Amino acid sequence: MTTYTYQATDSSGKIVDGNVDALSLQAAREEVASLGLEPIEIYEAATSVSETSDAPWVDAMQSAPKEKPLKKERAPQSDVAYFPLLDTLRLYAGWLLAWYCLVFAVGSYQFTKDIPFHVPYAESLFLSPLVLSFTFAAYLFLLLSGIYTQTGRSKKIGLVLATVGVAVFILYKMNIQ
Repeated sequence: MTTYTYQATDSSGKIVDGNVDALSLQAAREEVASLGLEPIEIYEAATSVSETSDAPWVDAMQSAPKEKPLKKERAPQSDVAYFPLLDTLRLYAGWLLAWYCLVFAVGSYQFTKDIPFHVPYAESLFLSPLVLSFTFAAYLFLLLSGIYTQTGRSKKIGLVLATVGVAVFILYKMNIQ
């Protein structure tokens, strides 16, 4: 069996850390759930070289005197869970929104005044309803995911915000085109 380290929330919302032994990541997730916890993050625990390798050069390392490991100081735990996918999507949406703002700035300036240089496609991107829709969608995603992270990342709030976001975007699309 493999040891998995987990971070989960209990029924009161408090973050709990621990270890479970399981055959797979899915089995570890089920084990954490059976403890009455909501898994946030589960990963395979680090193992020492002696536990993972039967190579001959490991014997020399094993015979060396082992020093007592220093006690690690843990960073203070915050109540905010880390979701790499959400953070990655927010980063991408932020860069996309910045790009669209630049397109609108250059396109609107080029559309209203004669400028000494010409930016290819700036006018067409500026007038494109697709770019306008993507800009609004990126803004809406950043706004609602920011609200989601500030309100504690609960599933109920996430579901409500996702529903509101889809409804607002559909309403926007019905009225713009």
